[in-house]
Amino acid sequence: MTILLALFASLFIGVSDFLGGIDSRTRNPLETSLVVFLGAFVTLVPIAFLLGASDLTIHDLGLGAVSGLTTSIAYVGFFAAIGHGRISIVAPISAAVTALLPAIAGIAEGNTLSSIARYGILCALLAIPLVAYETDDGEANDDWSTRRQVLVSILCGVGFGFYFFCIGHTHRSAGLWPTVATLVVGIAIIAPLAARGNVMPSLASLSRLAVAGGVALGVADAALTTALQRGPLTVASVLGNLYPLVTIALGVSILGERVRLWHAAGILLAVAGVAMIAAGQ
Repeated sequence: MTILLALFASLFIGVSDFLGGIDSRTRNPLETSLVVFLGAFVTLVPIAFLLGASDLTIHDLGLGAVSGLTTSIAYVGFFAAIGHGRISIVAPISAAVTALLPAIAGIAEGNTLSSIARYGILCALLAIPLVAYETDDGEANDDWSTRRQVLVSILCGVGFGFYFFCIGHTHRSAGLWPTVATLVVGIAIIAPLAARGNVMPSLASLSRLAVAGGVALGVADAALTTALQRGPLTVASVLGNLYPLVTIALGVSILGERVRLWHAAGILLAVAGVAMIAAGQ
């Protein structure tokens, strides 16, 4: 069940990031992030009520709230980097760091994995940069330098990875409410910044792309939270970060981007990794 939920989460994270990334190229990243968070909140809360929580503790809510501090900043940075740079740099680096940190933490905490599952995780990690890498072909017109994009992407990955780690240490009995707390804190941080920057969205000016991205994120959060709570953290965090596969598919089908040789290699590695992880459980 963890594998299926994590893969489902990757699908919707990829959709959300694709939509939010496109939106951030014409709007302020604070505005995009706020609308995405609000859309995710409105989507996730009914699901949380539906699934319920048998034992919601302050500890679980606290972990969710703390993750909201880093997640909110990471999202603003992520969308800013995409708006001023390239998804081909930002997405693979942030995804790799996001997957790597909780995976290392899970192994350090004693999660037992078979040899085939470990090799599967390695394949999945190697697939992330391959499926999202693009060459410039001399056409790049970035506002930010490559070094700056890489640095911001790494920091965003750390922020997202902290979310995986925190939610992975909440109890299943808490349901989805720790992630709801993440979104509440995120909104509370981003909203004043958006207001101060005069980019607070109104109902009339809401971006449909960002709203759709928020709905997708809410669905992804529901699946990902459950996967992280069920564990193991290592498996859930790696498979939950295969979303660049979705970004590539959307780029091909919607934007007409080409699938190059290394993209195909990355896709094969990802599929092999998923199969090996599933076989090793």
